[in-house]
Amino acid sequence: MMLRYLLLLTTALTITHDAGSQTVTGLPTDTLAEIGPKIITARDLIERIELMPWQGKDKPSQHDSAKVKALQSMVAEQLLALDASAQGIGTDSATMQYRENLERLLVRDELFKREVKAKVTVTDEEIRKGLRRYARQLRLLQFGVRTEKIGRELGRVLRTGIRPDSVVYRIPKLSFTHLDSLTVNFGGQDERLEDAAYSLDSKNRVSDPVRSQFSGWVVLYLVNHETNPDYAKNTLQDRVRVVERDIKQRREKQEGSRYQSTILAPKRASVSPDMFELIAQTSLGMLAADSAHYKQNGSYSLTMIVDRLADTLSPHLDRQCVEIENEGMTLADILEGFRNFQFSFPSLKEEDFRLRLNACIKQIVEAELMSREGYHKNLHQTEEVRHDLGVWSDYWASRLLERKIFHSATVTDEDVLQYLVEHGAVLGEPYEVNIREILSDSLREALDSIVKIEQGANMAELARQVSKRTAWAKHGGESGYFRVSKSPELGFRALNQDPGKLVGPVLVKSQYSVFTVLGKRKSPSDSILTFDSLKTVVRQVVQQQKGQQAVNTYVASLAKSYAPKIRYDRLSRVAVLPTNIVTKRMIGFGGIMVATPLLYPQWEWTREVKDLKQLVP
Repeated sequence: MMLRYLLLLTTALTITHDAGSQTVTGLPTDTLAEIGPKIITARDLIERIELMPWQGKDKPSQHDSAKVKALQSMVAEQLLALDASAQGIGTDSATMQYRENLERLLVRDELFKREVKAKVTVTDEEIRKGLRRYARQLRLLQFGVRTEKIGRELGRVLRTGIRPDSVVYRIPKLSFTHLDSLTVNFGGQDERLEDAAYSLDSKNRVSDPVRSQFSGWVVLYLVNHETNPDYAKNTLQDRVRVVERDIKQRREKQEGSRYQSTILAPKRASVSPDMFELIAQTSLGMLAADSAHYKQNGSYSLTMIVDRLADTLSPHLDRQCVEIENEGMTLADILEGFRNFQFSFPSLKEEDFRLRLNACIKQIVEAELMSREGYHKNLHQTEEVRHDLGVWSDYWASRLLERKIFHSATVTDEDVLQYLVEHGAVLGEPYEVNIREILSDSLREALDSIVKIEQGANMAELARQVSKRTAWAKHGGESGYFRVSKSPELGFRALNQDPGKLVGPVLVKSQYSVFTVLGKRKSPSDSILTFDSLKTVVRQVVQQQKGQQAVNTYVASLAKSYAPKIRYDRLSRVAVLPTNIVTKRMIGFGGIMVATPLLYPQWEWTREVKDLKQLVP
């Protein structure tokens, strides 16, 4: 049955914030560069290359160079962003939608930080208790039962000393659900189960019934305990850090749920049955049609089909999907929410899928209401939100302008041919051609030969009389098949022409060649590209080169206009960890995003600025 109404009850959330090795308060704030009204601080640089991969930072010999190139790339990004703003680039509907969606995430996260995270404290006694638990890893048996009463009876039987593996037979089959081996460490997701487990010891091996978050009613039996391997390898300082972190995360989860419950309690929302049905049928159909592709770790990913859903449902995007007091949510709003959560479905059975989908939409609506609470508190005006939103906005604008410049570079057939000739020693090896040629010492002689051939002269006879390549002239100018790599200037032009067509004059080592194509062939190996395929690949390579050169030149011209000041001497004081990872940022009250934009490598523009000293105060 389809669930038509969303019950806005608080949900338990596991939240971590500001992933990375350095906290905001500990980052250096020295200004590294000034670009017009923009500045780049050490904090900015660290965020961009420590939270995301950056070439060279993991190699000690390249570390200093990596920081320089990263700073130059950030300057290029700011230059492009400034010019994009002047051109009105980045104000299109798609980019504005990205910006609005991101702002809502950041506002919600800021609300969590202020109302939950900032109010969570951990006492020394809690850390001491946590360290005692962290030191021990427990091996247990977990008996699943249907009711608390049955669990108490099971516990009584186990305490008599009967073997755990035989006690199962004393419980009615309909009352017993499962028996599992279980390893418990400090900091797991199921706190109630952890509390019950760590209350056991060699004298008291059996727990009272406990309602597990994931398994329902269970009774625990302690098999043995041992030293936690993570605890053993860590220093005392690291142990304290791990325990404090895990306690904070749990406390934030609890306090976040309480705060969210307070905000959502008076709220009401309902989903349109027609819109729910539209989403359910369309998304289930897409997932089922290619279930193997969308299955990840045993579940089916809804996030992977968001773009397809948006395209398919485009006529309905502006329709109201959820009714909420003051302002509802459109289908487009709900689909954007799908991007921010990593929703997955364990089953594609229709009833199970609909129940899970309703829960997903409920979570999106709850997150939206928490964002609105943040706006109500004017958190969108805070420095933290404006900073993060500015980083992403500059990134989007700069990339839009960069792509526009890149694709403005045109590639001609002659550009492709020139690249082939320059790399002919390798690219020409699999191909062979046979031509008839007249080689002349001067351009005038070559043009005279063309005129005579066009007037009806026999090219073979003419070649015997005047061609300077005597070995071929003896055979009427015919070369016989030769590898294109031996003479790329002639070979690639021959490959590029139809047989019988007169080609030239072509400059070959201070002489001029006029020829026709008699034949062409390639290696019989299936792995060798046809010449047309090779030209397509080369065109792409040349486009990349010319496009990047156009961007470099453009950024260099902007640098001359804005005259950025780059303080390279301060880079030595900026410490960056040598790890290459993609860091995700968990958003308060639900959601996840990449911690920061991936910095695009863009430092070669500096080679086109004649006097680099002007960039260094």
